[in-house]
Amino acid sequence: MEKYGLAIDVGTSGTRMHAVDLDSKKIISTAITMRHPVPGANVMDHLTFCIEVDRGLAHRLLIDTSNRLMKLLDIDLKKVERVAICGNPIQLSIYQDMEVRDLAFAMPNALKSRGVELQKRDATVLNAADIGLELSDNVELYVPPAIRHEIGADALAMMYKTNLLDRKENVLVTDYGTNAEMALKVGDEIYTGSAAAGPAIEGQSIKAGMLAAPGAISDVDAFMDWKCIVLDDAILAQEGDTVNPNTGTVVTESAMHGKATGITGTGVIAAIAEGLSNGLIKMPHINTVDGRLHLQDGVILTEHDIVEASKTFGAMRAGHFTLLEHAGLKFEELDIMYMSGASGTYVDAHKAQRVGLLPPSCGQIFQYGNTSLALALDLVRDPGLLDNLQSLA
Repeated sequence: MEKYGLAIDVGTSGTRMHAVDLDSKKIISTAITMRHPVPGANVMDHLTFCIEVDRGLAHRLLIDTSNRLMKLLDIDLKKVERVAICGNPIQLSIYQDMEVRDLAFAMPNALKSRGVELQKRDATVLNAADIGLELSDNVELYVPPAIRHEIGADALAMMYKTNLLDRKENVLVTDYGTNAEMALKVGDEIYTGSAAAGPAIEGQSIKAGMLAAPGAISDVDAFMDWKCIVLDDAILAQEGDTVNPNTGTVVTESAMHGKATGITGTGVIAAIAEGLSNGLIKMPHINTVDGRLHLQDGVILTEHDIVEASKTFGAMRAGHFTLLEHAGLKFEELDIMYMSGASGTYVDAHKAQRVGLLPPSCGQIFQYGNTSLALALDLVRDPGLLDNLQSLA
């Protein structure tokens, strides 16, 4: 008899879901959203919505999103036996319909004046139907723990899946997403933090920005002219047109079918790195005839886009500086860099280094996938892992 599990990453920029065959442990289908259902582009927007509009509505929007995604997985939902979720503390709290004000106000007096108590966000097992998931009554929902209120289960996933704790070297790991969770291991000490990187790294707040999808420019290689790398219908990177970035004139037309329709965060990073290298960008200005960078099929980057992306670069760099300073470590003493998250996996690491998204001195760079979704997947396959994660947190 078929038995299924669901692994869910509740992210700030969208929800990702795997259906898993519990006998073979294999992923059999995947569904994702292209944005978060609650208005806003970052966790502060989502917190504000919960506090000033309706936390219950935010919860229902997230649960409705999961229910809609489940129906796209092409499985018999009556045969789902367990579900696991992962994400940052704000998203997981909204998902569980928990108090979130303790995440919005950091100072004790601000909490006391509002009658807000700090919430425990330990590992827990819930009844999936009780929070609104349209599944059988006996389906259990596994929720991994947060480390502390601003460093959540997704940060724990990042450290766990990259084997950070087993390394003897000085190691920095960063989840390249909207909230940019990061951790630095020096000896037996672990310093954690997060930076408000904003949505540009996800291709949002960019004029032609989009998440990874068919038609998205995901990379740029520049020589005299610029070769665009475009995602095809299978979301695989293919060589696109080579264009003059001053005018957008096609120099060499690609054999790839279909037009470019936008640009991902990784494409924005690559374009800015190449623009800086060849003098077309001098922050925050674009030194072209019309002050815009022209890519394939009319996709452009504006100076506003450069500013938005620069906020991401600055936030990341400030976060890295801060952790290293607290650890008493110099940049040149950093040995290894781990990059997780979709952007951290698919971006050209050397181009990311050129714009300041990772320290210039680290000798080894390892790129991982969506560690939050990967941890949810591990929990679905082995629920006993939950106790180990609580001990680790």
